[in-house]
Amino acid sequence: MNRSHIVTAAALLLIAGALPAQAGSPTCQGAGEHLMSWPEGAPVWEFCWVRPADSSGPSGSGLEIRDAYYRGFLVFKRAHVPMLNVDYDPGGCGCFRDWLDSEQTYRTDNQVASGYYQPPFPAETVCDHATNPLVPPGDCPWGGPGPCLQGVSAEFFPDHLRLTSQAQAGWYRYSLRWEFYEDGTVLPTFGFGTYNTSCAGASHRHHAYWRFDFDIDDAGNDTVSQVGGSLPGPISQEAERNWEEGGVTWEVHDSVSGRGYRLTPGTQDRLLPIDAFSKNDLMVTLYHANEFSDAGGGCAINPPSIVNGEAVLATDVVMYYRGGVHDVVGVDIHQCKVAGPVLAPLGEWTTFNGFSDGFESGDTSAWSATVP
Repeated sequence: MNRSHIVTAAALLLIAGALPAQAGSPTCQGAGEHLMSWPEGAPVWEFCWVRPADSSGPSGSGLEIRDAYYRGFLVFKRAHVPMLNVDYDPGGCGCFRDWLDSEQTYRTDNQVASGYYQPPFPAETVCDHATNPLVPPGDCPWGGPGPCLQGVSAEFFPDHLRLTSQAQAGWYRYSLRWEFYEDGTVLPTFGFGTYNTSCAGASHRHHAYWRFDFDIDDAGNDTVSQVGGSLPGPISQEAERNWEEGGVTWEVHDSVSGRGYRLTPGTQDRLLPIDAFSKNDLMVTLYHANEFSDAGGGCAINPPSIVNGEAVLATDVVMYYRGGVHDVVGVDIHQCKVAGPVLAPLGEWTTFNGFSDGFESGDTSAWSATVP
């Protein structure tokens, strides 16, 4: 029996009620949540997206992803950037915690719903126009196709989906993107841009912390491990970690199914070492409802408010990952820099109880397709 016969046999059994439905999908009924399915008709990725203006956290968290399913398996409950700060060199403008719930216009078009677009051309943010490292690009319009609008854009490619939005905090412009690939890879990127003011022209360091609430398969049984570095192996208690020199990565696995994801630090992120302002590159914490950020630290990150020794082995874990950039006067002060990790799937993501879901490599046909 070939694969297509097995697939259809499984589908018929499910319809008849002989097997429980295994694949999951999001409901997107919360305030501000919108359903995304890609590709349409036979989705590899399904999740709820939330525009920056409706995002969670003490000061917003940008373009937020919730209840993300890959091939019917839950990957993470929530993924967003609730911690963002900027620290100026001596003689500059001090230190600030920035916000990510104030949207800024960027170039896009083809409105499908309020604040949602499917542009016929690439959505363009400030980072797509900050080509001169010493001259700020200003705000949209920059010339070219399409109006200047706020919200979220979705672009559909043969092998991946890309979501784009843009936020602002004072004189800064932040480009927010998520890319979801057919092979399960996820690329979250954060672009640090500026507007033409005196403070934006002073050397400074930016740090943004993604918060990944991985719930692989379900909300329990997940364990984070470090690969490489001086402390390899499973992380049993809440911890702070750094990528050190070399190829440190981190993995999160479901102890029952074996499915997981590897988090690899981005090239740009490695260029800015930790300091008294950022404190660490990774925090592994136990999930607590409505704990979206640190507290009590002022401008600098305050890890003890969320990393306090709780057990995190085979349970509901959360990972905070730092992306950072350094803008230097006279060198690249207005060059938009893009940070972010690479998230790659580990383990078996294509079968439910031994039945193929129909999405083998390069195959995006429906798993209940007609038998040839």
